[in-house]
Amino acid sequence: MNLTEYIILFVLTATTGAGVPGPGDACVMAAGTLAGEGRLNVGVVLATAMCGWLVGSVAGYEVGRRGGRRLLERPGWLAKKRGKLLAKGDHVFGRHNFAASVTMPAYVSGAVLIGLYVGLSYFLGAEIAERIGNTGAKAVLGVAVVVAAGLGIKAGLSRWRATRQSRESEMV
Repeated sequence: MNLTEYIILFVLTATTGAGVPGPGDACVMAAGTLAGEGRLNVGVVLATAMCGWLVGSVAGYEVGRRGGRRLLERPGWLAKKRGKLLAKGDHVFGRHNFAASVTMPAYVSGAVLIGLYVGLSYFLGAEIAERIGNTGAKAVLGVAVVVAAGLGIKAGLSRWRATRQSRESEMV
């Protein structure tokens, strides 16, 4: 077994754990599938992914604690939307800060999801990949097109609603 796969798994899960969008979840599922095929050790995959997620979560927390609010409050692109999200978060977590601190840590949810991803892909990944066969690439491409179209429609509707609301507020 090559150490490179585990290093890549660690780095990608750490970046995802820190809140940076990327292929971390897909990498965890791929590693679970490879473990199910006997190419990787499932215990090392679980430990590596969970440690990566934990390191990333702590790094993301520290970045947020030291300057995250200033970053979100700065003027610029989507400033109004970011302000609304901050206000909503302040309102929700201000009322339920104990519940939020006990139930919302990213490392807990990440560990659960990693266990789920690795477990399912370990036991079912190779079989699903074998059954999908050549149609898998077409199915993935089809799903990607549908998701992209849905996101485009959602973005268009959001922009339309925001424009409509700003026009209505100017009229009043």
